[in-house]
Amino acid sequence: MFDQYKYRNELLKKYLLIGFVTSVLLSPIYYKMGINYLAISLNIFSVLMVYLFINSKKANKYIYNSRFFMITISILFIIGFLDGNQEINSMVFVLLYPIASFSIRGPKEGILWSIVLLSIFISIFTLFLLPYNKYSFLFFCVAYLMVSYLLYFYRYYEIMTFKSINEELENIVKERTKELEISNKKLEKLASTDVLTKLLNRGKLNDFLESEINRASRFNHIFGVIIMDIDHFKSTNDIYGHNVGDKVLEEFATILKTKTRVTDIVGRWGGEEFVIICPQTDIEGIKKLAEELRYIIENNSFSIVGNKTASFGITLYCEGDTIKSLISRADKALYRAKEEGRNKVVVL
Repeated sequence: MFDQYKYRNELLKKYLLIGFVTSVLLSPIYYKMGINYLAISLNIFSVLMVYLFINSKKANKYIYNSRFFMITISILFIIGFLDGNQEINSMVFVLLYPIASFSIRGPKEGILWSIVLLSIFISIFTLFLLPYNKYSFLFFCVAYLMVSYLLYFYRYYEIMTFKSINEELENIVKERTKELEISNKKLEKLASTDVLTKLLNRGKLNDFLESEINRASRFNHIFGVIIMDIDHFKSTNDIYGHNVGDKVLEEFATILKTKTRVTDIVGRWGGEEFVIICPQTDIEGIKKLAEELRYIIENNSFSIVGNKTASFGITLYCEGDTIKSLISRADKALYRAKEEGRNKVVVL
């Protein structure tokens, strides 16, 4: 986004450079004209320009530098104005003052600097009756005010444009950030979800198992694991084909998603195997859930293939268990259920 203060600081550097060059060129002329105090003022001014230019390299010094510049150039113009031996047309450089004030201090402060300097000029002209032609001075004041008026609105609309551009850029950034967040969520979901069944995949199940093991070992919580395997699933693929087999897997996943509890964590372990993690549940609660699922599956009519059954292996977390030992024990229970005729729930 556009940083208007950085932009103003760059403008300030240009004014400092112009001020230095101008004062160096004009001071010899004023010495030759015999106006020594003005020539000396220009010499001092050139030194101050060098100081401010070096100081302007520090971004945090911008406000101090810009206001110090406005003060020094104001004093210089007032000294020049007090020289009543010059014609008013020699004050044409003063018309640069509003340009400098508005460009480096902005419209609000710029109009203040411009009005204050003109007020000082008018006061000096009135009090000291300087030998300027009063009509020429009046024309100068009108020109000065016109320049200030035009610059004020130019800078005002310029800043409004900057703000509009910034707001537009901020909105674009917000939209892009929102799109990125949505994309990241989709990617995260894809990375943790089984493509076919839309259940959690094995990697994400491992993450949950590790989390539950850590909670159980630290806070003495209980939890259990169910491994479910579809009986004779290979024959389903062999007889009906893999497309029908995939449809059966999707329907099994729907049953598991809709018939388990909100706190249960359901995922596809691989092939026709599914895992259910049951936090804060004792062995009786887990067994009851497995029996309910077994019953629902046994009495469900699956597309094309009709009735299917599933076998279940159950185990509870024991102190010192790892993911490998926990799943291995549940697997043994599942194989025992298969050996005992399938469509059974076995606890180990």
